[in-house]
Amino acid sequence: MQSYRLVWTKDGERKESAVSFSECAAETYRGFYQAREGTTVEIIPVKPGE
Repeated sequence: MQSYRLVWTKDGERKESAVSFSECAAETYRGFYQAREGTTVEIIPVKPGE
């Protein structure tokens, strides 16, 4: 199963989610982070265990 992380920039610093998500959950959380942080959030694929 493919896992995904969220990446965004806050105050000029790159942030990355501490956990990985399924594709469906990543899409849901991306909307949450975009609304909360007011910035673009990218979904990036990660290998299991990363």
